[in-house]
Amino acid sequence: MMKWILTGLFVFSIAVGSLLYFKGHTSGGNAPEIDWRNLAELDYTTQVATEGLKKYDNTRVKIPGFMVPLEDDSKQVTEFLLVPSPQACIHVPAPPPNQMVYVKMKSGGTPAAFGPIWVYGEFKIVTKGSKYGDASFELTGDTIEPYN
Repeated sequence: MMKWILTGLFVFSIAVGSLLYFKGHTSGGNAPEIDWRNLAELDYTTQVATEGLKKYDNTRVKIPGFMVPLEDDSKQVTEFLLVPSPQACIHVPAPPPNQMVYVKMKSGGTPAAFGPIWVYGEFKIVTKGSKYGDASFELTGDTIEPYN
């Protein structure tokens, strides 16, 4: 009898653990992906976007990239630039504005990420200035997760 109880508890713990694992890795939910090629369609000198890019304005999206924190606190980053590659350094010369997304997290911030990530949030086509240069896009981030 004890063997069956232990087996049942083992199976139950695997099921609950799997549920929590997969829930955590899909926390961003369904959102259309914006590719960096889409973002490059914006003429950042005139702020004219293609129709394909305009359809994402003021909608919830996900964008892959690399985090460049705009704060010194690596434990809780509330503002950062999202760039397409780790070589897209924010030193001189900075990437063009249509290859930088200014991200402000909705609440509480997020730990600094040193690898590729997905960022989920409300996307806007608007120029945002930072100490590292202008970004042609703003994302009010609600979640980040590792890029797999």
